[in-house]
Amino acid sequence: MVFDWGYLFSLFSLPDFWSASLTVVQLSIASWLISIVFGFVLALGRQSKYGVLNIPAKLYIWLFRSLPLLVLLMFVYNMPLVFPASGEFLSNPFFAGLLAMVLCESAYIAEIHRGGLLSIAKGQGEAAKALGIRFVGAQYLVIIPQAFRVALPALTNELVSIVKLTSLVSVVSLTEILLVGQRLYTQNFLVLETMAAVAIFYVMIVTVFDFLLRFLENALDVTKAKPKQQLSEELMEQISNAPQLKAEKAAEIDGACFRSFQVT
Repeated sequence: MVFDWGYLFSLFSLPDFWSASLTVVQLSIASWLISIVFGFVLALGRQSKYGVLNIPAKLYIWLFRSLPLLVLLMFVYNMPLVFPASGEFLSNPFFAGLLAMVLCESAYIAEIHRGGLLSIAKGQGEAAKALGIRFVGAQYLVIIPQAFRVALPALTNELVSIVKLTSLVSVVSLTEILLVGQRLYTQNFLVLETMAAVAIFYVMIVTVFDFLLRFLENALDVTKAKPKQQLSEELMEQISNAPQLKAEKAAEIDGACFRSFQVT
């Protein structure tokens, strides 16, 4: 059987693939951003010295890191059978997939955030407290910006994983890239050509995300900041020609020693 290159290239003009790619991008970004926020809350709870916050965070991370995403997807999508009130929301494959991915990815991203928080010296928070900055303000102004820069490479890698995991959402009938490909090769049996196109679409999406996040990582890297401009030669000459102070003899008044200066 000869590989049909013409059919492969024709798939890139198929609107269904581009529409499915947009769905993958939307689902990936939404899952990633929500998981970053929720994961940070979990990381703070995980580090808390209070058991009422620490224990639930530990249990959540342990549970959802142990569950396969495919199992979680099937569970969430069929939850309306037990809780009919959730059917209005979870009957939509996009929202069912979003909820399942957020529940799963938040547990992993929480550990990434925890690593970033642990890399920040405790003196940073103590210094903020000494300046009168409250806990929320210290987190927002001091801790989070530094921890985010540390965690960004790992968060970038997690986004790449999320993009690839969106292929599993096809089991709940979300029309994403893999499901479009499956529908095509069941009609014409050109499996290799179709799956090659599916792979290329995923590679393109990951490449774009990787480029954008690398750019963000470089922008936030303080070690690559441009050095401040040096003083001009004219200004240096003015400083060198400025009048200097010349010390005079010391005088003692009421036991204290004073030294007078004269501009020369």
